[in-house]
Amino acid sequence: MSVNRVCFNCGSSSFVSDRSLGGKIVCSKCGSSSFKNKSSSFFKSKKLVFLAIAIAIFIIII
Repeated sequence: MSVNRVCFNCGSSSFVSDRSLGGKIVCSKCGSSSFKNKSSSFFKSKKLVFLAIAIAIFIIII
């Protein structure tokens, strides 16, 4: 179980190993096996916020 991963469907960070699927890691809330890294999406959204602020400041100055 990795803390840096979240479920792609529901956003949960709790995973279990499903024995019927040969130990494949699945979300314990929705049962999905697709997940993404939490840290990378956080940094992308943070960069987007800074870009939006920079564009707004640039428009105000002009």
